Amino acid sequence: METDRALKLIAIGRELAAREGITATVAVADAAGHPVALARGRSWHGPYMAMGKARLAAAFRKPTADLLERWKDRPLFAESLVDILPGGVTLNPGGHPVFDGDEFVGAVGVGGSTPENDRRIAEAVASAYPETAPAPPPD
Repeated sequence: METDRALKLIAIGRELAAREGITATVAVADAAGHPVALARGRSWHGPYMAMGKARLAAAFRKPTADLLERWKDRPLFAESLVDILPGGVTLNPGGHPVFDGDEFVGAVGVGGSTPENDRRIAEAVASAYPETAPAPPPD
C-alpha cells in the first residue's frame, strides 16, 4: 500500500462520512497490518479503534463484520486475538480488506459512528481503491 494511495483512501472515507454528518477516523494499513496513514476524527480513542479494525481485517483478509459473525459462537477465540496480534485489534465492524484485483494490498478501518455506518463506509472506501491509481503519464 503506497502512502499516496492510502491518503486518497482516507480522503474518500472522510468525504463519504461527512456527507452523512459523521466525523470519521479513517486508518489504512499495509498488507502486514502496519499503519500507513490515519486521519483522526473527534474522539481521542478513534485512531486506536480504526487502526485496530484495519489491522484485524489485514490479518484475516476479511471484513471485520464477517469475522465477528463467524466467531459469534467462539467469543474466546476472538478475544484472544487482542493479545496475540501485534499492535492490538478492535473487535468491531468497520474494517475491510483492500485488494488490487486478486492481490491483497492492505486494509482500511473506520470509526466514529455506529458499527453499521463504520462497516458501510469502510467497505465503500476499500472498493474505491482503483480510483486512487496514479494517472498514466502523458504520451
